[in-house]
This record gives sequence, structure tokens and C-alpha cells, in this order.
Amino acid sequence: MKKATLFFKAALLGTTCFLVYESPLQAATFSDTSPFHFTTVVNNGDNIPGTNRLFNSYNQPSVNSSGLVVFRARSRGGQGGQPSTGIFSSDLLNLGSIEAIATRGSLVPEPNNTSAEFTEFPSFPRIDIDSSMTATRGQSNPVWQVIDPVTGETVTQLGTSGIYTNPMGELITGASQLGEVSGFDYFSVPSSSPTTRFDQFPGAPAPTDGSTIVFKGNWTDQATGEGKTGVYFRDVLANGGTNSVELIADSNTVIPGNNPTGILFGSTAPPSAARGNAVFLGVDNEESPTLGGIYQVSLLEPRTLNPLVSLGETAPGSSLPFTRLGEALSFDGNYLAFWGALGSETKPITLFCPEEGNQVRVDYCQSLYPNGFTTEVAANQGIFLTNTETLETQLIAQTGEEGFSDFLFWNFSGRPPGVGEGEDEEGDLELARWRSTAFVAVDGSQIAFKGSKDSGIEGIYALLGLDSELLTVVDTSMLGEVLDPEATGLTISSVGIERDGYRDGWLALTASMVGDAEEDSWAGIYVTRTATVPEPSFSLLTGAIVFALGLRCKRKSRP
Repeated sequence: MKKATLFFKAALLGTTCFLVYESPLQAATFSDTSPFHFTTVVNNGDNIPGTNRLFNSYNQPSVNSSGLVVFRARSRGGQGGQPSTGIFSSDLLNLGSIEAIATRGSLVPEPNNTSAEFTEFPSFPRIDIDSSMTATRGQSNPVWQVIDPVTGETVTQLGTSGIYTNPMGELITGASQLGEVSGFDYFSVPSSSPTTRFDQFPGAPAPTDGSTIVFKGNWTDQATGEGKTGVYFRDVLANGGTNSVELIADSNTVIPGNNPTGILFGSTAPPSAARGNAVFLGVDNEESPTLGGIYQVSLLEPRTLNPLVSLGETAPGSSLPFTRLGEALSFDGNYLAFWGALGSETKPITLFCPEEGNQVRVDYCQSLYPNGFTTEVAANQGIFLTNTETLETQLIAQTGEEGFSDFLFWNFSGRPPGVGEGEDEEGDLELARWRSTAFVAVDGSQIAFKGSKDSGIEGIYALLGLDSELLTVVDTSMLGEVLDPEATGLTISSVGIERDGYRDGWLALTASMVGDAEEDSWAGIYVTRTATVPEPSFSLLTGAIVFALGLRCKRKSRP
């Protein structure tokens, strides 16, 4: 049967909204520089809900299988004040209206006896593949004060960081630093004695199965004072909301596989989860890993750590072994996408400090690296796809082919000196430093990833099936109107995707555009459909439009 991809465009003619069906088999695409059409989720012409401030910058979005997009975004600061920032959602099947999930200044959910408000959201939010359940980290003022029953004075104030989620619609606390407080021991580190609280929840927590969060947690061994880390999960609705945190693996867990001396995990990375299973990277040493790999575990008993990919094993499509594996894993319950470094050969790169962002952090970076920071990266890198049922791993893209030079991207992040935990917008206890990551997103046997080319172009690339050709979704050689008609005349300057950005044919990304004038810039979050369906008859077109995209129509203009 002949097939065509469904695309719809919304336009305004006076005050009348009309929709046009286009088939790639019959009509030209919006721009001949990309084979995809894009719908605007949010851009700089939209007001942050409840304010008169325009959105200005965006983290990479996440999307579920029904086209519900969640994202972190902010405005500019006004008259020396802090910007409006928060976690938001947009339902593409419900006219794309933008809703606030949590914002700076909104009340932190219970437990909260101090009327504490959110001060920042340190990481991108994630959404369950099969439900609207979202999970995010949140920073706040201390949420709990302990009162001396005799004097009535405050003994201590606790809880400036937590994980928050909305399985029933309203935001609730999924994980908290209150594990040592009487009555909140279900938030404590599993099997700790004495009862121990979590110090921090690095990275982005993953929601799954409509009521469970899977996350990384750092804590301190009270007997030795040693810092520990691990991967955990919690069903936030079970037992009336008092279900305890459960262990997947931590610094006391022996690394599975060929490990005759019983070496323990020295580092675990923030996990990904879907449909009853979780995956995570765990190694012996974060800086120079020699043992470990990527593991899958069922969230039901028995919870056995099953190795999927191991350091030292020969990478498919290569004679070289895996020497490093990426922390950012994309997982849909069956397929896993990840970055890997092959062999020991390296090449030098020089990184330069950011010019925008947290000014204290920018100044700190400049003081350390006024002439740039030179480091070594793997010369041989690849993007890989693993079928976790068959344990077959395939090479999708590698440096040295298709013009790719790198799949790693760097930023200077963390806590600047002199800034407290609750004050830092990233909620990071570690001092600011250069960090790198790769960006991949999986949707069954389809995969999208971010890459750099020898030409200096950066882009999002996709493989829509293992037997298909690699496609350029969007890159920095293209004009802004490829993504957004309101960015006409601008050039795409950066693009981004995250591990939950590709679900059931919905591919969500963020992009920034610039013009000749410094003030002439634009940014937003955009979605395209990569799924193909049978070409509809005209009589079914209206219903297909409403069901497939539910496009919104609105008038905006670039300032």
C-alpha cells in the first residue's frame, strides 16, 4: 500500500484558522533543507503562564507516546530581578495550550511546615512513556523545621532539594532529604542503620508505570563519613503514599559479571526507566573506568542486575573495545540507545568559557581558564542501539564516517565557590567544572542523536529503521524558518535533544536562532512526526487532523 507521512500546517488569514494536508508524495515540504515538518510547542512569542513575561530560553524537552511535551524554561530577568522559571507542559493533541506544572515561587508540596517555595529546577523534566506522569528535581528554601517542644525554638531546618511528580495530576513529593525526620523514614536510604537521609538527587529522575520514580541518590555513611551513591526507585502512591525507597544498586553492590575480586560500584549514573524496567550505567571509577557497564533491572522481584553492555567487550562494527560508556541512556522498555568510546586513542580539544548564564559561574570559569581549557577526548566514538530482549547491539553512527567528528558536548556547570546548596540554580553540591555528555533518544528501532561534523555543523540526525539511511532532521546550516515561520531570516545556531525526546513517532527538540543584529534572536521547542500512516481519504481528513495533531492557531510576532 502506498504510504505518506501526515503533516499539517496552521495559518492565520485575518482571524480564520485553516488547516492544509500535505503529502511528501504530492507536495513540496516546508523547506527543502529538511525532510520533516515541525510544529511549534512554545517559542519566544509566548508568555509564561500567569505572567506578562515572554519565554526566553529552554532546556531539551521530553515527550510521551501521546504527544504530551514537558519542558523547563525561563524568561529574562526584569529590572535586576530574577527571571521567571519553571516546569511546563503542552498537549499537542489538545490545542497545544501551555500549562505550568511548577514555577519559581510556587509552594512546595507536603511535607512542608515552613511554607517553603521553589527557588529553582536544576534539571530537565522527564515524562512517563505511557502516562502524563512527570518527574522533576526542585530546589527550595528548607521545607521542614524541627521545634524544641520545651522552648518552642527551632532546632534545625531541613530539606532544600527533592524530586516532585504528579501521577494523579497535582504535584506531590516523590523523594526528599527528610529521611532522618521522624515519620518520614520512607524517604530514607534503604536498609541504612542508623536511618540515613539522602544528601542530593543528581541528574534527572525518571517516571514510569504511572506511579514510580527511578532516580540517583547521594548520601553519607554515618559510620565512616564516606560519601556513597546509588540508583533507587519508589512507588509514590503505594501504601497510601508512604511506600519506602527501594534499592537497585549502590556503592555497597558488587559489580556483576567477570569480577573475581568483588569490586564494588564506585559510580552510578542517573537511570532511565520504562514499562517495568530500568537501565543505568555503573562503573568502578568515574574518572578512569575499567570495570562495569550498562545494566538492566526489573522493578519487580527478583531484581537481578543483567549486563547489557560491558567495558572491555569489543564494540559491534569495530575491532576496538568499549573503553567508556555514556551516562545518558535512552530506553523505551525494550530498545536502548547510548554513546560509547572505542579504544584508547584520543585527540585534543579546547573549550572556552560561556559568556552568558549564571554570572558567578561564568566569572569563576574565566578565572580558571582565561585562555580556554584543553582536554583529550576519544578519537573513536559511536552511537549504538541495543535490543534488550535479544542482547544484540548495533553501531548506528561513528566518528570518521558521514563527516562526524564528535558526539560529545561540553558545558561548565556546578556550584561556584561561595554559593550554598540552596542558592545554586543547578542544585549541585560539586564545585563547578567542565562536564561532557552525549544526546540520544530511542523509539523502538528508530533513533535520533546529536552530532558534530568536520565542517563545524552541529545537528540532530535520525535513523528511521535499521535498514534506512541516516537523515538530517535539522542542523546549524539551516535557516530558522525550517522550524518556525516566525524565525524567518534567522540562522539556526544551536539544537538540542534529550533521552526522552522521541516517543511513538513524536520527536521533540529545542533550537535557537540568530540574525545579523545581536538583539535579533529567537528560540523555541519544536515537534515533528516521524511515524508514517496510510494516506487518508478526504472524508477522514478532518478527524485525522484533530486526532493526530490538534494544532493550535495563534498570532505572534517576533520583537
